[in-house]
Amino acid sequence: MTKPAFKNIFSIMVFLAAAVLIRPAQAQEQTPAKLIKRQVMEYNSGKMRDPFRTYLIKDEPEVKPQETGLPVKPDFDISKLQLQGVVWGVKNPQAIINGKVVSVGDLIEGAEIVSIDKKGVTLSINGGIMDLSSPGQVSTKTVTKL
Repeated sequence: MTKPAFKNIFSIMVFLAAAVLIRPAQAQEQTPAKLIKRQVMEYNSGKMRDPFRTYLIKDEPEVKPQETGLPVKPDFDISKLQLQGVVWGVKNPQAIINGKVVSVGDLIEGAEIVSIDKKGVTLSINGGIMDLSSPGQVSTKTVTKL
């Protein structure tokens, strides 16, 4: 390659490099920053189904009233209830009280069965809690005030 051709190519490269470096600087000075305004989009389904809304039925827990915490009536005789057997560890535990088969939620002699487990039966009487021990265990007929 000859010297004049090399000088021509070199001068063209310098010119292009200068043009590339100077041009962005001039462009920044000439154009001020513009705020881009965008249109606010809002969905209106009219009388049609809204595809963004869920139509699944949600199971909400049942709200039960809080117990008042009334003491057990003194005239209730716990000795009237004799726990004779317990079936626990199954889907629907049961107990035999005074010869009757009862489950959780049943009423017997005015007492509601709250729970049945291997230790015995828990009863709710007028807002108070009583425990009847399983046969063969030491009886712990206790009354707890709520």
